[in-house]
Order: sequence, then C-alpha cells, then structure tokens
Amino acid sequence: MNLIFPRIAFIFLCVIILIAFNSSAIFSDTTVKIISQSAESEFPSGIKFNIEAESDTKIEEIALRMKFGQQKSGVYEYFKFEASDSVSTELFWNTNTASKYVPPGTIVFYSFEIMTSDGYKTNSDQYQMIFYDSRFDWDEISEGMISVAYHGPVANRAKEILETIIETTKFMSPIVGDLEEEPIRVTIYNNVREMLPALPPGSETIRRELITEGQAFVDFGTLMILAAGDSSLGTAAHEVTHILVHRAGDSVFRNIPSWLDEGLAEYGNKYPAFSYDTALDYAIHMDKLLPITSMPTMPGTPEDIIIYYGQSKSLIEYLINVYGTQNMKALLSTMKSGTNVDDTFQIVYGKTKEEIENEWRDYIGASLYDWKEGEVALPTPVPRPDIKVFSLTPQPGSNVVQSIESDSITNIRSTGEESGNIVDSRSCASHNDSSSNDISAFFLIAFVNVLKFRKSFILRKINYCDKRFGEIDEPL
Repeated sequence: MNLIFPRIAFIFLCVIILIAFNSSAIFSDTTVKIISQSAESEFPSGIKFNIEAESDTKIEEIALRMKFGQQKSGVYEYFKFEASDSVSTELFWNTNTASKYVPPGTIVFYSFEIMTSDGYKTNSDQYQMIFYDSRFDWDEISEGMISVAYHGPVANRAKEILETIIETTKFMSPIVGDLEEEPIRVTIYNNVREMLPALPPGSETIRRELITEGQAFVDFGTLMILAAGDSSLGTAAHEVTHILVHRAGDSVFRNIPSWLDEGLAEYGNKYPAFSYDTALDYAIHMDKLLPITSMPTMPGTPEDIIIYYGQSKSLIEYLINVYGTQNMKALLSTMKSGTNVDDTFQIVYGKTKEEIENEWRDYIGASLYDWKEGEVALPTPVPRPDIKVFSLTPQPGSNVVQSIESDSITNIRSTGEESGNIVDSRSCASHNDSSSNDISAFFLIAFVNVLKFRKSFILRKINYCDKRFGEIDEPL
C-alpha cells in the first residue's frame, strides 16, 4: 500500500508536466488551411509535388508522406521553405535511380503533415495520383480492379490484354485464392524505342542490347508490356501470374523460390510464344537437368535458363496433376505465414522438396539426383559415341550420308548409338521408338547449338533484340 501511493503520485505529476509543456498545442485555436496541392508526373525523372497552405501562426514544417502501389511501407520527405503564415512550396521526388525507381502506371498515395510554431500538428487527407509516363497522352480501360493504360492506335490490343489478364486471374484463383481486392495496373508500349526509357535504370550496355517483352513489379502491383508482336498476350498472362503468386505466397520474411515462381507463371500462361518442352527433352536425353529445387536463383547461361524454365513448368504441372490444386494453394499459404520452403514441403506433402523433385524425375523418365553427392545418379555408365567424319561414300571410321530418298536420318547416326526414352513433358508419357528419339536428339542438339552460337533467344523476361526499332502504324 505504501508503494502504490508514490507510484500514483509520480504518474499524476508526469501527466501535469506533459500538459504544461503541450498546453499551447492542445488548447490551441490554430487553424491550418491547405489552399491547393498537386502532384505532377515527370516520368522517368520523378514527381513534382506542390502545396500552398495558410495558418494564423507561422508554418514551420511540412512533411510529404508517400506510399507507392502495393508496397507495405512508405517514405517521407520535408519541403524546404522559410517559416511563414502563408507558404507556397514544391518538392521534387526523384524516381530515376535504382533504389528509388517507380514503374509507370503505379498508384501513388500521398499526404501532408503540417506543423506550426506553437507546436500544433495536423495531417491532411490522403490523396492519390497515377504515375503515368509523361511522354504520352494515355487512354485507359478497366474492369474490376484491373486497369490497362495505352496510347495510340492499339485499343484492340489493349482490350485483348485486359481480357487475357482477367482470364488468367480466374484460371489461377483455385491456387492463389481471391486477390481481386488489390488493384493491378498495366502500361503497354507500342515499340521498343518507347519502352527503353521506362525500364529500371541500368547500364548503358544492357539498355542498348536487351529489351523486355514484359515485366512484373510485384511490390507496386504494376505490369509493363510490349504490345508489338504476337507474344503480348502470353507475356501478359505470364507476368500477371507473377503478381498473383507473390501476393499469395510471399511473407514478411522471404519470397517464394524462383523455380516455383517461374513454374507457376508458365503454368498460368495459356498463350505461350516459346515452347520449353524441346529444351526439357534435350536436358533429359543428355542428362543435363538442373537440381532445380535447391537452386536459390536462376542459372546464368542461356541454355541453362531455357532448361530451368522447362523444368520449372514441368515440375509445377506434376505437382498440380498428381497432388492437386488444393495442395499447391496450401503450399503458397503456408509460405505466406512465414514457414520456410523446406518445412512447408514437409507440412503440405509430407516429403522434402528434394524427394518431390526425384519423384518428378522418375515420373518423366529422367535420372535421379543425389543431393549428398551433388551429382546425377545414373543407373549405368553411358558411353560417349566416337566422333566420326561424315562422308558421301562408305569409308572406314566414317558416317555415311545418303540421299534424301533413303533413310537419311538413320544413316547419319553414329554406330554404337544408344536407344533411350525421350519424354514429352506436355503429357509426361515416355515412348520407346528409337528412330523418333534420334530425330528428337538431332533437332534438340541443333536447337541448343543455335542458341549457344547466336546468343539470340526469346525468354518471357529478356531477349536479345534487333538494332532496328519497329513502329506500330495500324490498329492491332
């Protein structure tokens, strides 16, 4: 009892002191009025904010608070001005650096916090603006929470992209759930020349030689898509699936692994412009499959990237076809709760992710991977065929190339060749016809060699491009 009274007295004294120090603010008759405010896009450089405010006491401080798109946290900056009871000032927020980049079409939420000389502080309402690319005049079509911004004679293409995104969200909803309450904004560019300045800041070499067909900015809830060409619908489906998957599976601790992200993005793409099945067949035939579930990021070489995409797509199809969409949905929701990938697989499937990968390898007829040894576990050694010259006439130690009328494919083969199973990942069914295997291998090897020497291929993310920039002259 003796201890309680001094504590109460101390708390009461603290309250009195706080009231005394802040009485001018608490009982102030100060009024602050925002006369005008604006936010103007100067993309890609940044955003110009203006505010004009009045008060019956001096305004000493104005803070701008911003949040971009679907980002969880915001940023703030202070206006610079001389204290006065009437203030008109502006602030430029730079977005043209790697750390502060904001993609075009992003919703910007902002508000003002104003403090006067007598300690009075007030917060404005929240405003919002669309960070359009200011180089063009934009039209926009929307349905629900999805909006597509376009300019020029591409209204039909914009409508097709909108319909594709809506179709994709419906198709993926059994896996990712209902995420329609969060907006998705799309900006489409008509050609490469338009899109280059809109890309995230990078080295000049990259910006000259590489373009993107499309890019998803998951944290912002925005997409950027190149409308030119036949692949825009597939790009839209692939990239919007990235946003849906990250919203369904990312936690505050970690993002979903890349192989799961890319595999689901291709699973959600019903308009593929590039088939990864051939590259997957090649990797199976040549024992070049990657230990994909243990890879933290994508590989670096063009050939491995294509194999990586093919593996990711096939593995996701296996998981969904064998274990069902509900388990895939549970996989994402468990990761979103903060559980790491290894524990999530044990919880959802009762197996490690490595065991699941080897299940899939066995299912498609590929060699299993030994994670302890770090190498593919082959059942028997596979001898490499001797390299022999091609000849139009039979010669010792050579391969004979016969006429087209004859069985040319059979006669081009080296002696001592092996018959193996090539699996079509689309149906996951193996077949044993040796001549078709050899034909497949022939074209697969040629396919990869073309990629290796030309270094030119189209991926959903990045592709090497022609130096010429095409324009769209007619409505698509």
